[in-house]
Amino acid sequence: MQRRGTRSVVTTAYKLYDSMLRWLPALGLIWLVSGCAGKPPKGLEPLAGEALGPATVRNQESGWLGGEVRWGGDILTVRNRPGDTEIEVFHRPLGANAEPEPEGGDGVRFLARIEGFLDPAAYQPGKRLTVRGTLAPVVSRNVGEYPYRYPVVDVGVFHLWPAYEPVSAPHWHHPYYDPWWPYGPWGPWRRHPYWW
Repeated sequence: MQRRGTRSVVTTAYKLYDSMLRWLPALGLIWLVSGCAGKPPKGLEPLAGEALGPATVRNQESGWLGGEVRWGGDILTVRNRPGDTEIEVFHRPLGANAEPEPEGGDGVRFLARIEGFLDPAAYQPGKRLTVRGTLAPVVSRNVGEYPYRYPVVDVGVFHLWPAYEPVSAPHWHHPYYDPWWPYGPWGPWRRHPYWW
């Protein structure tokens, strides 16, 4: 009688183990995929409502003052002023994790004003910046000799991203590829590259 009970416990344990083995790869795949999904840094989550771009603000500044925006792009220049730092940014669209994309955008520059001192050595041109803050009045300055209207963001939250480096495709050859065909590594010479 004890033998029968032991057998049923072993059978039940085996069935449980077998069902776990069936679901384990699926759960592992779900865990792996969810870990790869990017999430924006704290405070840079997407804004609710209409996404307002710098081109719209640049052309019609009056209706947008004090509105909250989340913009990003490539750093062009950094100016430290008494009390704050002003960063000139070339606008790029933001990805799902709030990181600026390497290309695209509407070709508009904007100014990000951040309280305190930011070291220009850390915030070098070419690195990328994402900011969230409120809109201030548009400022006119020259780009070269051309007068340019800059939308201005008084930044509350920001995140510095490294400069974009494109990922190169791996070098791949067909498994039967031979770069020296039909001669081999020494060309038309059979055993040695010299005639003697």
